[in-house]
Amino acid sequence: DAKVNEEELSFLSLIYSLSQAAWSWLGKQAHPTSNQIQKDLVQAKSMIDMLRMLQKKTQGNLNSKEQQMLEGILADLELNYVEESSKK
Repeated sequence: DAKVNEEELSFLSLIYSLSQAAWSWLGKQAHPTSNQIQKDLVQAKSMIDMLRMLQKKTQGNLNSKEQQMLEGILADLELNYVEESSKK
């Protein structure tokens, strides 16, 4: 069904976009507009929290591909957030 594929693509694009912002705020990749590494753990946590909220609000409504992608991204981001937070 084309509508389902379009919705899945839109959802995955949203998740990817939010995760890229989080990676940028974690200082793990260059900011897309400035092309500079910027680290802001408050902003990174905000993006991670938003992804966690989306996971909670969409629970039971995602297909396995969407669920796996969201879980994997959150696990990676949270692990890196803890790692960055522990650096002094």
